[in-house]
Amino acid sequence: MNYKTELHCHTNAVSKCAGVPLDEMVEKYISLGYTTLVITDHFSPSTFEDMEDLSWEEKCNHFVSGYKKAKKIANGRINVILGMEFRNVYSSNDYLVYGVTEEFLKKYNLSDDNNFILMELSDFVRIIHENNMLIYQAHPFRNSMQIVNPQKLDGIEIANCHRRHDSRNDIAKMWAQKFNLMVCGGSDCHQRGDEGRGGMITDFEIKTNDDLLTALKGNVQLLYPED
Repeated sequence: MNYKTELHCHTNAVSKCAGVPLDEMVEKYISLGYTTLVITDHFSPSTFEDMEDLSWEEKCNHFVSGYKKAKKIANGRINVILGMEFRNVYSSNDYLVYGVTEEFLKKYNLSDDNNFILMELSDFVRIIHENNMLIYQAHPFRNSMQIVNPQKLDGIEIANCHRRHDSRNDIAKMWAQKFNLMVCGGSDCHQRGDEGRGGMITDFEIKTNDDLLTALKGNVQLLYPED
């Protein structure tokens, strides 16, 4: 039996660019036969605009609110896992992070002068790896993206199925092969009609972060849109 996992999905509770009502999005993925939904809301400067007076814990609570609402709506009918699409202040690059937990976010208690968004990529990657997570550059060959040293990454997204961007997946796939990088892919769901265009197929159900990381480290089989 094959199991389908969405690896790149945004909620309108956190990602300002997302427009699908959460209950509608969850029901759509269930109807499409997905067994796991990884919520990768944006963790970026725009996410926390107008939140300067909030504590780090309050900001973290906001970031995980979409994931928590999706999990409640799912009510066990589809596995919901927390992820992240990270961006710092130094470029427009985005990075998908897998293995994220609420405990990880909150334990750092970083101040406004020393938070993830103000970190150089190498410092953020070091923290990610110290906490046994994986980091991939999202859609690295899309317009406005900058290629980074492959040695800083675990992998890249080679099957971004966003309908309104040319992510040049063919180039990303060749880049991953050239530098022996791990790969991922997903629908990059933001709006109605984006749901279920991509993701990963496994021969076991992904229920936890450990399952997810195990699958990503294996022989990854990705889904591509039919159109």
